[in-house]
Amino acid sequence: MNAKMRNRVGKLIICLLLIGLMPAYAQKKGKEKVYRLPDDLETLAGDSDLLKKPEGLTVAAYAFPNYHPSALHNKLYAQGWTEYNLIRSARPWFDGHQQPRTPLLGELDESKPSTWEVYNKLCKQSGIDVLIWDWYWYDGKPCLHEALENGFLESDNVNDVKFACMWTNHPWYVLYPTKRTDGSNAYPPSYDAPDFSKEECWKSLSYMISRYCHLENYWKIDSKPVICIWDARRLESKLGIAGVKQLFAELTEYAKKLGHKGLHFHVTGFSSENMKEEGYSTVGSYNPMDWIAGRFQPKEIELPDYGTVAADVAFKLWDEHHAQFDIPYIPALAPGWDSTPRYIAPQSRPEKPNRSQWPACTIFKNENPASFKAFVQSSFVYLNKHPEVPRILTIACFNEWSEGHYLLPDNRFGYGMLDALGEALGKGSNHQKHGK
Repeated sequence: MNAKMRNRVGKLIICLLLIGLMPAYAQKKGKEKVYRLPDDLETLAGDSDLLKKPEGLTVAAYAFPNYHPSALHNKLYAQGWTEYNLIRSARPWFDGHQQPRTPLLGELDESKPSTWEVYNKLCKQSGIDVLIWDWYWYDGKPCLHEALENGFLESDNVNDVKFACMWTNHPWYVLYPTKRTDGSNAYPPSYDAPDFSKEECWKSLSYMISRYCHLENYWKIDSKPVICIWDARRLESKLGIAGVKQLFAELTEYAKKLGHKGLHFHVTGFSSENMKEEGYSTVGSYNPMDWIAGRFQPKEIELPDYGTVAADVAFKLWDEHHAQFDIPYIPALAPGWDSTPRYIAPQSRPEKPNRSQWPACTIFKNENPASFKAFVQSSFVYLNKHPEVPRILTIACFNEWSEGHYLLPDNRFGYGMLDALGEALGKGSNHQKHGK
């Protein structure tokens, strides 16, 4: 072999070596492999044994009570107004946008027992053990409570599903904008959250405890009724660490006087750095899909892929939270997100993609039952890796149509999401059971 040939061979070897090193080099430069569900579930799990459903698992789904006539919305909008008005009038924002998304079972009034007799049956078939109700208190009284009080609690099969209440301490968000003459969006006046004073916190939370916690199907952990708190960070900013700690101690003593062993406080929305000190037992997330897409997905991706974001939540966020928090983190997942029914579409779509400008909200593409099933199975991996965490997973949401995260059957997938949940939980095929 002459010198010229040796030089060519040498260059070829160097090229081959560089090609072999490119994956490692790309990772160092931040170009990590993009994983998605369900395609990469086994790879991400690492051990197939971790994909087995944990013993004693409790599946809890959030319920958003805004699909029934209510005293609150009779004041804000019109007699009988519900968020069905929003989803019914939703329109696509782009080619292929699946709007409107409408209920396969029709616009059932959730303040009627007959509605929950249907929904409770679906919960039982699909493996939903608990419904966590968004519970509101505005202007010194319960609001949007008609679905829980008049519907769910009066249903014939109410004891087939346990329930708990989430004290939703945020101002009432009126997401029905009016377009002004200057082009801006305006929202109607609203109500302040019940955490504006310790006295109002006590009034609302003690009402919740005395009204619901004694009921046969109220959810308990270690024999303690579960009280979910939406925003621990906000509550702490209002009352201070000592104030929250005192409030929870007083509420616990009150619960004991009513015959309970104590209370289990669970954070559902926003965490603080002092949860253990303040008296919380566990922490989770309501729907991490919306904000985690903004963290891991570049802004030039206008429509994040559902399976990719689900993988980020399951195999990046959950372990991070487990290490970060001083109390156990409960895995939280969702079947999707598309809140466009609550907004006026932006007037223009910029030539250079920027998700914060368009669509200016989160819309996932490629939502599907197979990816959701893998997402549920991913929670098994997390729980099996962390046996000290209570055997619980939460799903947002059972019925939040206007934000596009719901399990109820719709005009896209039929019963697909509920069936996917049942399959992941080992329920087999529920398809032949629907309508029977």
